[in-house]
Amino acid sequence: MIEIDGSMMEGGGQILRIAVTYSAVMGVPVRVYRIRGGRRRPGLRPQHLTTLKAVKEICRAEAKGLVLDSTEIEFHPNHPCSGFYDLDIGTAGSIGLLLQCVAPVASFSDSSTHLRIRGGTAVRWSPPIRILENVVWEAFRQMGLECSINIEREGFYPRGGGIVKAAIKPVSEIRPLVSESQGEIKLVRGTSVAGRLPRHVAERQASSAKALVEEAGYKTDISIKVAETRPLSPGSEISLWALSQPKVFMGASSLGERGKPAEKVGAEAARSLIGQLRSGAAVDMHTGDNLVLWCSLAEGESVYTTSKLTMHTRTAIELAKIFTGANFEVEGEPEGVARIRCAGVGLKNLNI
Repeated sequence: MIEIDGSMMEGGGQILRIAVTYSAVMGVPVRVYRIRGGRRRPGLRPQHLTTLKAVKEICRAEAKGLVLDSTEIEFHPNHPCSGFYDLDIGTAGSIGLLLQCVAPVASFSDSSTHLRIRGGTAVRWSPPIRILENVVWEAFRQMGLECSINIEREGFYPRGGGIVKAAIKPVSEIRPLVSESQGEIKLVRGTSVAGRLPRHVAERQASSAKALVEEAGYKTDISIKVAETRPLSPGSEISLWALSQPKVFMGASSLGERGKPAEKVGAEAARSLIGQLRSGAAVDMHTGDNLVLWCSLAEGESVYTTSKLTMHTRTAIELAKIFTGANFEVEGEPEGVARIRCAGVGLKNLNI
């Protein structure tokens, strides 16, 4: 059994999600203690509990400690099983973070997995679903993952209630990723969304982002979306991503909040994306930490440049070393542009 201190480095829920994901795909029992020890309120919150229960169901695992506020869990997995899974976070907890854990597990099952998940589609401290679909999962597709995702209802804070459907096919093995340079940025695409708010909110977000991105020298195509299915809570968000040849995996987003002008929402996303594009890197700071697990399991050497070497990325690398023994070389300073090179262990899917 591998034992992980949940208060190490970043000290949040990411450690738990990564540890349980490795446990499930590699068939290795894990104990995680001091869960979220770096947070003001340690222990399992509803979102973490739903994620753990989902992976437990997919893997037919034996587990201990799966209760709210628990600071220690044990997880003993069996082989991941395909099928249909209906999951409800019960709050505005991030659907994207749940998928960060569940998607790799489903990809090592025996057949296609279909998920229906209720929770938050665009909430703080996590990538909105449109960034997941058009940036993070687009990088995974380059590594062999066949997946699709569809938002049936937007889910904003505080009530959540968003509905997302995802389909994931199994992989036999993961291909390495090489993404070091930007090439020519052809277009910045995006979606500006408003739910239970006037259309002009989404229009103003988009207009503000468009002006800044085009001033920086990039063409734009930002669509306006007013949620057709009424969200449980009013809200807005804008997601932007870059298209280039060769491909880059660069995105940025911003959330609307009470008292926050729509123009500021659009400007925040635009400035974040522009700053990361100007770094010269090929992968944004959030996708950079998501790629670590996949690269450690891939067959061959992956190398990518990321706009910012975050603590999340550094934590993911340390966990990858513990679980897989994969060799990493990191060039760059913390919080700066970095090149990450990983010799993956070539994990095979023995279930297909």
